[in-house]
Amino acid sequence: MKHQKHFRQLLSLLAMLSAGTISFAQNETKAYQVSGIVPEGISKIYIYRSSGLGSRELLDSATIKDGHFAMSGIQPTHDLLSLGSGAMSIQFFNDGVPLTMDFVKDSLSASQLNERFCHYCKEETLFTDEFYRLFIATKQTNDEAKKKELEQQIAANQEAMNEHARSIIHSNLDNVIAAYYLETVNDYMDYEELASLLDSTAYYYNHPLLTEAKARLQMLRRRQIGKTINDDVVLQSPDGKQHRLSEWCGHGKYVLIDFWASWCGPCRMEMPNVIQNYERFRGKGLEVIAVSIDDRKDAWKRGIKSFDTPFIQLSELQGRKSRLCSIYGINTIPANLLIDPRGIIIAADLRGKSLTWRLENIFEDNLER
Repeated sequence: MKHQKHFRQLLSLLAMLSAGTISFAQNETKAYQVSGIVPEGISKIYIYRSSGLGSRELLDSATIKDGHFAMSGIQPTHDLLSLGSGAMSIQFFNDGVPLTMDFVKDSLSASQLNERFCHYCKEETLFTDEFYRLFIATKQTNDEAKKKELEQQIAANQEAMNEHARSIIHSNLDNVIAAYYLETVNDYMDYEELASLLDSTAYYYNHPLLTEAKARLQMLRRRQIGKTINDDVVLQSPDGKQHRLSEWCGHGKYVLIDFWASWCGPCRMEMPNVIQNYERFRGKGLEVIAVSIDDRKDAWKRGIKSFDTPFIQLSELQGRKSRLCSIYGINTIPANLLIDPRGIIIAADLRGKSLTWRLENIFEDNLER
């Protein structure tokens, strides 16, 4: 498995180096031309510019005439644009090639880049539809066992979607599609993986969609591999006793420091995976320390009971003002740090199967997988 991983990383690096000699300039502009057909009942259609995932600005609109529309304008090259009305929409990159969308037949005529991108977006709906189905099911059940089972299915679906995004990135290192999917999945990448994909020579490096990914990379540098665990922060256990991480780190065991909070939905979905790995490897030299980002002790203790965690629980009870979070650049949870027996960080943000695979490597268990 190690050889396969190194081979994939080498291929990615070679692709980025070859693509990095050519990149688009942010100050270039191109004209966009969009036209198409919409179903009955739609009176107006809009075009937006996405300045980041979840944020957009209105550029133009067109009145529908006999079911048809047409719009044009000038925007920066490779800006991410979206076209639609209400729930009916598509996204595309401004590459100067006219785009025609038939919303009735769900068919698209555009550049090769945008036809490929829209195909990927359709594939994504398989994962998002499954997520909403499972999410609604969790809200409709009062059976705690069933709810945990559904949450594990949500986590597995998220992991599958992340792997799908990764495969798209590695298939598009020479174009801006990689920027879109890198922004969607960077929260699930450790420093090593994200740094390799945010190489300054990469074709897509200057795309505005990557602003948040670059900021996260800077934060990940604070918990970069090779740093010794910080022991300045005093934490407390649920019974009020004071502790420091040095009580466990640097004493011959591998330690996973897992950051979570009682109010964190994604933490609830990931925690069964952490528990499962702890139970599997605890006898081989693994310790887990769960560090809560709660600010209220009662909520923290209820969360511990809800998760039913079998490992050490600590917290500063400072919420987002946590010194540990500041030291290690943690602004989203769940997050984690894997510490080697000397007290040195060897990995960060291992989730789902990536956590299991790393621990299997360490403890030489099931390496044939």
